[in-house]
Amino acid sequence: MNLRTFAASALVALFVTGLAGAQSQDKHPNAPPARLAQQHGAAPAPAATAHVEVLVLEGSAGDGGVASSLSNLRQLRQPPFNTYSQISVLSRSTLSLSAAPATAALPNGGSARVTLAGRSPEGRYTVDVALVQSGQTSNIQFVVGSGEPFFTVRSRRPDQALIFGFIVRP
Repeated sequence: MNLRTFAASALVALFVTGLAGAQSQDKHPNAPPARLAQQHGAAPAPAATAHVEVLVLEGSAGDGGVASSLSNLRQLRQPPFNTYSQISVLSRSTLSLSAAPATAALPNGGSARVTLAGRSPEGRYTVDVALVQSGQTSNIQFVVGSGEPFFTVRSRRPDQALIFGFIVRP
């Protein structure tokens, strides 16, 4: 056996041994991630007792800049939001975030129905939102960590838009 053949067979043996070791550690290969985390000593994600802050903002071509109460949200200074030279707060509310839908009234007569769709072992939240405006519903799903804002824009004119923001907090 030459050196090249010996090296190749040694690599194959290491690879197969590694696979066998990985499979022997996991006695239930089709188990859900939370069960696998428990088997390997890691705690599953804690039950969510969270809230979601619902922001309704108006972006326009005014001279006001971004409202001072939003100064910590750098996303509003980046595309596509930076196309609006003025961003003001129309409403701000906090809802409980759970598997049961919670609804926030919107200043334009619409509503935002917010539901917790799931939580990953890493602690990230999957959130479903149904925005109802003028009899039309648009559904949004997003995934964020605690404190990370998610924004979406609804506009019928190039110089004015409603910006919806959602921030999950424990």
